[in-house]
Amino acid sequence: MVATLISYNTIQAESNMKTEVETEIDTASDDASVETEDRSARDRILDAARKAFSQNGYFGTSIRQISNLCGLKQPSIYHHFDSKENLFRNALISSHQEMMDFINSRTGNGKDLAEDVVQVFHAFMNFHKERRGALHLLGNLIYSAPDNLRDEYAELYGPEMTGSIERMFKKWDPDNLQEELKICINHTLTAYLIELSVRDRGREEESLTQALRCVNYILRIKPE
Repeated sequence: MVATLISYNTIQAESNMKTEVETEIDTASDDASVETEDRSARDRILDAARKAFSQNGYFGTSIRQISNLCGLKQPSIYHHFDSKENLFRNALISSHQEMMDFINSRTGNGKDLAEDVVQVFHAFMNFHKERRGALHLLGNLIYSAPDNLRDEYAELYGPEMTGSIERMFKKWDPDNLQEELKICINHTLTAYLIELSVRDRGREEESLTQALRCVNYILRIKPE
């Protein structure tokens, strides 16, 4: 009888343990599901916000419009982003980060400075082609931003664009002996990006050709 009781208790303990494990698994599964749903909702909100802000500008866009675009109620939007300004900030930064991740993953493996610099220009062109409208979107977001958000972006994130060129010069010119060339190429890149963000589709290759002509000319000039 004692053996039977021990066996029963063992079976009961194993059953309880199995129930606890299953409960933990179910809880973890539920948590993962909630996290996935939250991330999906956040992405939907950001996509709608980018579209609305780029079309209507910051001041011409309301949370109600974004709510209609993403199919989520306004309280859900405020759950993820506590204000319209914070939503705009996240829409702008996420668009910028998408671009820089693309650029940084496709540059920096040239055999010399000239090849690395040319890679940067081609990478921005490829981003423009593969993420059709993304540069237009980013440009519209920047130019429609309130002054404080535009200044914040320019200070914290703007330098990352020309930072692609900075990285190449630091790699090949660690003593900064060609600073004038770097400045000229950075200005060329800035002008090129502005042109890409506003130019009619189908003329991007012309913009790239002109920009690379400038780059090739600049890199032939030796510092005194």
